[in-house]
Order: sequence, then C-alpha cells, then structure tokens
Amino acid sequence: MAAPLPSVLVDRLSLLQRLGSEVDAEAVLWLADRTGAHDETALNSIAEARRMIELTVDMAMAADYAEHPMVLAMRDEWEQRFARIKIEMKDKYKSLADSLQQQAQQTRAVRAYMSTQGASF
Repeated sequence: MAAPLPSVLVDRLSLLQRLGSEVDAEAVLWLADRTGAHDETALNSIAEARRMIELTVDMAMAADYAEHPMVLAMRDEWEQRFARIKIEMKDKYKSLADSLQQQAQQTRAVRAYMSTQGASF
C-alpha cells in the first residue's frame, strides 16, 4: 500500500480533476465550432492545465511522490485526454480542409459556368 499523499498534493490532484472536466467541456465546444469563437478559451484552458500538471508533477517529484499511484493515475488520465484531443483536432482540421477544398471546387465550377454564359466576376 502506498503512503498517503501530503494534503497539498491531494488538493492539487483534486484541482486537476476539476480542471480536466473544464478542459473536456471547452474541447467539446472548440472542436464542434467552425467559426473560431472558442479557440482562445479552449487553448487557454489546455495551457492552464499543462502548467498545473507540470507544477504538480514537480511538487510530487520534490517530495518523492512522483511514482505514487494517485500521481501516476493523474498523469495517465491527462495523457489519455491530450491524446484524445489531439486525434479530435486532426479530425477537425481534416474536416475544415475538406470543406475548404469543396468550396474552392464549387467556386471554380460557378466561375466556369458563368464564363460560358458571358458573365464574369
């Protein structure tokens, strides 16, 4: 059985768990948004989480708790969260790129049609 964590680390892990819920919620809004309205908020919450994780891991290492099961579980949870967000980001950017390509093709088709009708832009 692992030794109990100091209360300051327990508090940090609890804060990171709440922050994880916030990051998940912001990521859902951000990844579904095609306007860019949620970009800054989502990226700021991810950056805040990364800083908090680094500080917590540094604290755990300094106090010889870096390999504590609760610290390892927190790290694993965040690694999985960031990996999932990374995959979802790739999917979003592919979707946006595909949409842009489709719009460009439609614009070219309209221009080609208009040129056959004697009109121009």
